[in-house]
Amino acid sequence: MDMMFRAVFAGAVIAALAACTPAPKNAPAEPVAAEPAPAAAMAEEANLLAMMQGTWQSLEDPMNVFTISGDQMSSVYNEEPIGNETIAIVNDCTTMTPEADGMSFTLNGDTDDAPRCFDIIDAGADRLDYSYSARGNTLAHKRMTP
Repeated sequence: MDMMFRAVFAGAVIAALAACTPAPKNAPAEPVAAEPAPAAAMAEEANLLAMMQGTWQSLEDPMNVFTISGDQMSSVYNEEPIGNETIAIVNDCTTMTPEADGMSFTLNGDTDDAPRCFDIIDAGADRLDYSYSARGNTLAHKRMTP
């Protein structure tokens, strides 16, 4: 019986070692799913200004609505026009360097001394949330029309 145990044990050890032996150097590697290159992934995403186009309604105050068309934002409150502002997409709210692929934006009205800057929190097909950098408050909106 002791001899049979040794034979079974030796067979198990040999099988385990064979399983751990690396493949020969000239053996083809197993295929691995390639990850998309970062540039390719970014190219598939629409830029921020394109995503912002349409009419949006505030989640906090449904009377507050704005429409973005091109680089213009027209705001209304309780169906009364408030004003128009120009949007510029920027890299961030510290330097405010214009950048088409940035994730921040500025608004500048005719009577503004300086543009106000906002950092994007969420920008999707049906939701636009951003934070006013000067105050840190988040403004949340839902899409009304594309």
